Amino acid sequence: MKVLIIGTYMPRKCGIATFTHDLYQSLADHSNDVDIIAISDGSENSFPPEVKHTIVRDNKATYTTAADWANKQNYDCCILQHEFGIFGGDAGNFILDFMQHVQMPTITNLHTILQKPNLEEFKVIQTLATLSDRITVMTKRGVDMMKEVYGLTADDMELIPHGVPDFKISSKEAKARLGLEDKKVMLSFGLLGRNKGYEVAIDALSKIEDDDFIYIILGATHPNVLKVEGESYKNSLISQAGKLNLSGKLFFVDHFVSDEMLQVYLKACDMYVTPYPNENQMSSGTLSFALGAGAAVLSTPYWYAKDLLADNRGCLFDFNDSDGLAKIIDNLLKDPKLMQSYRDNAANFGKSMSWYNVGKSHLKLISSLVSTKPKVKQLKWESALKFLPAGKTRNLISS
Repeated sequence: MKVLIIGTYMPRKCGIATFTHDLYQSLADHSNDVDIIAISDGSENSFPPEVKHTIVRDNKATYTTAADWANKQNYDCCILQHEFGIFGGDAGNFILDFMQHVQMPTITNLHTILQKPNLEEFKVIQTLATLSDRITVMTKRGVDMMKEVYGLTADDMELIPHGVPDFKISSKEAKARLGLEDKKVMLSFGLLGRNKGYEVAIDALSKIEDDDFIYIILGATHPNVLKVEGESYKNSLISQAGKLNLSGKLFFVDHFVSDEMLQVYLKACDMYVTPYPNENQMSSGTLSFALGAGAAVLSTPYWYAKDLLADNRGCLFDFNDSDGLAKIIDNLLKDPKLMQSYRDNAANFGKSMSWYNVGKSHLKLISSLVSTKPKVKQLKWESALKFLPAGKTRNLISS
């Protein structure tokens, strides 16, 4: 099978780039010929050899040029990683030029699904659904929202979970490698920004009396955040920790670690926390990875977390509720058997989300699309009108 994946890519430091690379590796490990078209914002010095073509984010013409190039390469299928912010145009609509011109079976993987999209966002998702042979989403909640908000049917979609790595190190080995043998560790990782809610976790940490309990925040400030506000968010967290006298309890590892070291940190942690303040977050690679590592996962009830942590696979606390988080941490520290039950449930579920299995699911879908008649790419806006709020149809039809 010859497959093309489109998304941001290494060395870009963002979640979509990591996902694209992991999917590339998974498909390649199944003995497929896989290439990348990378979305470039100019920050990348060079791309690895699997990147065969690039699209310049804010250069509209490069989207059509990339489609014309792809049409000449005899690919069996194209998989698009979609997140509004990685493409140019209003609500990232430049990517529609590529989708309208590419001539092969196409799968669009939605990393964000908005419950209340504005008109342009709605149009982009509707057009992608029309131009794609299949939409993939990562949770049942995502399937339900695509039906309720965007009018898709079950036949339009495929549920494929976010992949997680195959961890090759034990928790004991990981703790020894980091010198944390005698510590009970809570971890968060990912690029820093104000949408992470780490101040809530830091406040909760100040309420924990166990001297052996520490919290590690792993990750540098997001490059886009650096451009706008520098290190102000990280500095505010450091200031908060100082006021709460958390020296020796809170540690920042403020750089982008390798995949190998990320696995070490994840296996070394006893608990993992995502205190995110935004309810309508539909995916989280960090949460998926922590589940796969067998951590006791603690999270605010954003949509992805509610789906992933069901059936006692983790613990939920309210948004901005440091007292609630502290109570959960304290209960787990005092009841090791309870914490181990969460860890076991997480690890068992995480096996089904391995990148190996996720790759197999993609290949099964690709094979089914290749063997059927290609979808006719024709936009029919009238079929979407009934899903728009009253008074919103004029702009949709006239554009």
